[in-house]
Amino acid sequence: MRAYASGLLWFLGICGIAALAVVFIRRSWPPDRRADTHDVLSVVFSMTGTLYAVVAAFVFIDVWQIGNDARDATYREAQAVQSVAWAAESGPPEVRAAIHLLSRAYLREILDQELPRLRAGKPVGEQGWALLNDLREATARVPVPPESESPEATVHAVMQAREDRLALADKRIGDVTWFALLFGALLAGMPILFFRFDHIGTQLAMTTAVVGMITLLLFTIHQIERPFTSTERVPPTAYQNVVLRLDALNT
Repeated sequence: MRAYASGLLWFLGICGIAALAVVFIRRSWPPDRRADTHDVLSVVFSMTGTLYAVVAAFVFIDVWQIGNDARDATYREAQAVQSVAWAAESGPPEVRAAIHLLSRAYLREILDQELPRLRAGKPVGEQGWALLNDLREATARVPVPPESESPEATVHAVMQAREDRLALADKRIGDVTWFALLFGALLAGMPILFFRFDHIGTQLAMTTAVVGMITLLLFTIHQIERPFTSTERVPPTAYQNVVLRLDALNT
């Protein structure tokens, strides 16, 4: 809900500034004096708008893919933990119980500690790695049937998925890209402020529509740039489901 309110405030604020700029420019430079610049501005607006749309589309696709990859990483990690617990069924009862306990503790660490820290932009700490190391040591005591994958190898799959998740959590589009987006937005939206409209209402409507759309696009990119900052983008469903399965396995 905060994202919607923040987005609306940005939209109204930028559109308000653009509207004030239109009024100021019309008073300083009346439309009837711009006849010789209208055609040039139309070409510039078309060219810069097209180029900016292409750049923004590539950036949007990139950050959207980061979110998809982060969500996939959570499912790979959760499923690998579940596979470790299932592979422990062939081990001694005390080892099996220890692996189930460590698997559940690791998932609870992610749900209760790591995901909230990732949403807040904080380091996740080392407790998760410590639990994985304990899990690896416990799975080393599970006998491996011939031609079967050892539980210890499955723990390495958990570690790989964990590394992928943490790497994607820190992935950004970069300051240079943001500079291109912001400066490009200025270049793409500025020409419409100087168009020769006979009626101010028409110019205000066109200007706020263009500026508002650019604002919403930039705000959306900013919101989805960090996939773990929103429970809607990367929900904890994968970990929650595996916790429920482990609880059912122990009953």
